[in-house]
Amino acid sequence: MKLFNLLFVILFYYSFSYGQTITVNGRFTVVNMTASNLSVKLQINTNTGTADLGGATIVFSFDTTAIHINQNPVKNVDYIYHNFCDGNYSPATVTRPMKNTVWVNIDLPYTNNNNGTIVAASPGWTDVVTIDFDIVDPNGAAHLDWQTVSPFWGIYDANNSTQWQTGVFEDLFGPLPVELVSFTATVLANQNILLEWVTASSLNNSGFEIERASSLTTLVQGWENIGFVESYGDPSSLVEYSFTDLTAHSFPVIYYRLKSIDNDGSFQYSDIIEINTRPLSYDLSQNYPNPFNPSTKIKYSIPSVGTQYTVSVQLKVFDILGNEVATLVDEEKEPGVYEVEFAAASHSGLPSGNVQNLASGIYIYRMQAADFLETKKMVLLR
Repeated sequence: MKLFNLLFVILFYYSFSYGQTITVNGRFTVVNMTASNLSVKLQINTNTGTADLGGATIVFSFDTTAIHINQNPVKNVDYIYHNFCDGNYSPATVTRPMKNTVWVNIDLPYTNNNNGTIVAASPGWTDVVTIDFDIVDPNGAAHLDWQTVSPFWGIYDANNSTQWQTGVFEDLFGPLPVELVSFTATVLANQNILLEWVTASSLNNSGFEIERASSLTTLVQGWENIGFVESYGDPSSLVEYSFTDLTAHSFPVIYYRLKSIDNDGSFQYSDIIEINTRPLSYDLSQNYPNPFNPSTKIKYSIPSVGTQYTVSVQLKVFDILGNEVATLVDEEKEPGVYEVEFAAASHSGLPSGNVQNLASGIYIYRMQAADFLETKKMVLLR
């Protein structure tokens, strides 16, 4: 029986092969997108995973203001069949009988030796056909809509006569998606965290919310929105974005994700990335500024050491003759990056022992923590 001549008013959905009701579901998935092309895969599954498909007329429409397909699509150029182009099937076709409607026609004449193709069980999917659309408006909405009420619609068992019951057919709503190429995080020298990401296309995208979590518990309970970066993407090229998290961190591991928001309010999340904010080794940095007058800052790093939670740290300043002139740090410190100020003249707000009236010259500062010992020079100019 040819599918184009089937008009059903009342249908009894009873499987010819298995004596049970077969329900078929469908969806569209975007498999590739460039500045000019959108490739969409049509997939189906059933409630059994044992049902053989013998033929189908699947109808859907699309928004011609956003995407376009040829009036007479050419196989392997405008579309590629997956499970239904070889074997005992008669030639399957994709046609566009109206300017915004696509028909996927599969026809397998039933014989005793020809039992169709088994369709995957939910939640798995069987690929039917991938269709390539030309993008007309990169800011438009794709809107691929199933036309399950069409009088010609039907998906049939291996006998090509028993129609399967129509289940859930998911539409591809909303704007064309954003393709995220990379997303990374880097700890800067000042302990701020630089987030960088690259998109291959930003079609109809409003921008990106940056969300942060500081522990696995927070990952489960919720995320903190710490900023927004507006989209300025050129859909024809790679676009780089960045955001600096200026918040001081007290957690050893920070988690980030991007919330990509489209112009219509719909959104999608990126993968989660994590970054260790604790130093991997001891470090004593060169003071800045150097030379200095009247004060300078010294940064140092304390890593995690075995099972110890704190480390005894001393940071002292000596003159060129080896005389101690200031003790900047003498206490237990947790792992982290610290900065201390050294003043060579009266300066309010500094720790005890750090207010000096020193002459111009070369001074030595030394840090000692566990087995780490390092000294550096600094120059005071009056």
